Amino acid sequence: MASAKDTPRQKMIGMMYLVLTCLLALNVSKDILDAFVIVNKGLENTNINFTDNNETLYSMFDLAKSVDPVKVTPNWKKAQDVKKRSQELNDFIDKLQKELIAKTEGLEQSVADTIQMASIENKDDYNIPTNILIGNSEDGSAGASRDLKNRLNAYRTQLSSYILPKDKSKVKLDINTDDPKFSEENENWELYNFYDRPLVASLTILSKLKNDVKNAEATTVDYLLKEMDVETMKFDTIAAKVIPESNYVMLGEEYKAQVFLAAFNKTRNPEVMVGDYNEASKSFNGTPNAIPVERGLGKYVASTNKEGIMTYSGTVKVISPKGKEMIYPFKSEYIVAKPSLTVAAENMNLVYRGLENPISVSVPGVPNEKLTVSASNAIMISQGNGKYIIKPITDGVVNVSVIANLENGEKRNMGVQEFRVRRIPKPSAKFAEMTESGSVNKGTITVQKGLIAFYPSFEYESKPVVTSFTMSFISGGIAEDYFSTSNMLTSAMITRLQKVKKNERIFFEEIKGMGPDGIVVAMSPMIIKVK
Repeated sequence: MASAKDTPRQKMIGMMYLVLTCLLALNVSKDILDAFVIVNKGLENTNINFTDNNETLYSMFDLAKSVDPVKVTPNWKKAQDVKKRSQELNDFIDKLQKELIAKTEGLEQSVADTIQMASIENKDDYNIPTNILIGNSEDGSAGASRDLKNRLNAYRTQLSSYILPKDKSKVKLDINTDDPKFSEENENWELYNFYDRPLVASLTILSKLKNDVKNAEATTVDYLLKEMDVETMKFDTIAAKVIPESNYVMLGEEYKAQVFLAAFNKTRNPEVMVGDYNEASKSFNGTPNAIPVERGLGKYVASTNKEGIMTYSGTVKVISPKGKEMIYPFKSEYIVAKPSLTVAAENMNLVYRGLENPISVSVPGVPNEKLTVSASNAIMISQGNGKYIIKPITDGVVNVSVIANLENGEKRNMGVQEFRVRRIPKPSAKFAEMTESGSVNKGTITVQKGLIAFYPSFEYESKPVVTSFTMSFISGGIAEDYFSTSNMLTSAMITRLQKVKKNERIFFEEIKGMGPDGIVVAMSPMIIKVK
C-alpha cells in the first residue's frame, strides 16, 4: 500500500538507528549517546507525520461512508477499531518512556512528562532501564518488555485479521517481535533490545516501535479504504462553508456550527431537489422542486407566512466519472418568528411567597401550545395563551424551565429563567381610619368594630388580616388590659370604649397580622387619644 511505504527520510532515520545500535555495542562515549537524541527527534517527527497522514485517511473514510454508507460502514467500523487500538498501544509506550525518564533521573512523574531527551543527565544509565524493562529474570519475562511484546503481538494479530487471506502476502505489517537470528548470546527479542541498554537507547527503541505501530495502522486503514473501491468524484473548486446546527439560538445556549471545505465543479452543476424526502424509501412524498444551482451551490429560497420551526429536505444528484448517478440526501430547518421587542426592568426577576404571581412565557417562532413549562419550588397553574400563575412554596429561588416540542418530535430546551422568592411586606394596622398614633373623637371610637390590616405600599392586590391584639387603658395609675384573638373587638372591649373620657389614651399593642403567605408577623403599636 502506498501510504505504508517508508519515505527517504524514514529510511535514513532507520539506517542511523542501526548505526547507533552498533556503536553502542562498542561502549562508545557519551558524545555518541547524544547522537541518539538526534535520531529520537527524527523518530518523533516521523510519528507526528504518521499521525497527520492517518487522520487524512480517516477523513477520506468518513467521506466514503457518507457517499455509500451501506457499503463502507463495515470497513469504517474496522478502521475505527484500528484507530482505537493504535492509540491505546502508543499511549502505553509513551507512558513507559516517561516512567524510564522519571525513575532514572529521580524526578516526579509530572516533571518527567515534560522533559526532553536532550535535557536528560543520566543518558548512559543502564541499570534502572534494565530493571524496569527486563526485571529480575533471565529472559525478560519479569519486565515491562514482555508486556510490551505481548501487546505488539496482539495488535498485529488483530490488524492482520482485517486483511483478506488473498491479500496477506501483499500487505505487510512491519511489527517484528521475533527473536534475533544472529545473536551471539542467543538472546530473545526482549534481551536483544533492552538488556544493558543505556537510557537513551531504550527510549529511542521505544520511539521506533511507536512508529512501527503508526505505520501498521496506516497500512491497515489504507487497505480497508481501498478495498471498498469507492468511486472518486472530480472537483475543480474548493471553498470554506459553515453549517450551523440551528439558525436560532437562545441566550445562554451554545451556538454550534460545522466549518469545513466544500469541493464542487464549476462547469458541471449537480441537480438539487427540495421537497419532503423519505430516506427510508429513498423517494419524495409528493413532487419535489428543482432549485437553481450556481458554481455547484444550490440557492434555496422559501417564503414565510407563519411562525414556527420549518424543516425541509431533499437530494443532491451528481454524475460520477463513470456515468453513475450518485444521490446525497440532506435535511435542515430554520425558525420563523415575528419581529418582537422585549423590555425588562433590571433586578426585578422576583416573585412573592404566598401570592399568585402572574408571568407570561413565549418563544419566538414556537406556538404557545407547543411549549412545556415547569417550575421548581413552586405551584404553577396555566391560564392559557402563554399565561401562568406561580405560587412559591419556600424561600430561595424559583426556576421556570421551557421545553419546545418541535414538529419533528424533537424536544428542545429553550432555557431557564430564575426568579428570586421574596416575602410579602410587613402589613400595618389601622383603627378608626388612624394608621398611626393620633387623636380621634369619642363618637368615632365607640362605633368601631375592630382593627383592620393593610399593606401601606404594595403593587399586588392582597389583603392581610389582624389575628390578635391587646387593648389597654391606664386609669388612676392602674392598667386595664383586654385581649382579642381576632381582628374584632371583644364585648368587654366595646363596653370599655363606651366609657372613655376626653384626653384618655387607648393603647393598641402586641398586634399580630398574617398575609396570604400564612406567616404571622408583629405590627407597629398605636396610641389613640380621645378628643
